[in-house]
Amino acid sequence: MGNLNQWNSFNSFLTVEDAPETLAPGQALRVSLQPPGHPRPTLVSPQVVDYAPGRELRWRGRLWNTDLFFVGEHFFKLQPIGPDKTLLVHGEDFKGCLVPLMGSVLSDARKGFVEFNDGLKKAVEGAAPAAR
Repeated sequence: MGNLNQWNSFNSFLTVEDAPETLAPGQALRVSLQPPGHPRPTLVSPQVVDYAPGRELRWRGRLWNTDLFFVGEHFFKLQPIGPDKTLLVHGEDFKGCLVPLMGSVLSDARKGFVEFNDGLKKAVEGAAPAAR
């Protein structure tokens, strides 16, 4: 989860450009989002809110440098659920006065998040040692 430079190897929706080697709260990222069927990506510049290697990555982005219009807090949590099994909890919380007007944009983004999750699952399971 922490090697952001590898994300483009398993999905085309959510990539981090020039990702730093290490992550820390307060660090700025450059994220490209290109939902399925969209001709061009949208670039956002969120800041890392929390990073616990192997457990959680959370970033927060906002529109026009204010929390008034649109804020998205994106999170990835890895929860062990048994030997050799992990649950990915992946989501985003949106706030701001523009959120009710962004229904189709958020719906398209949801499709991209599903693509990301499927790609991550295949990449991780393909890299995991075979069960005995």
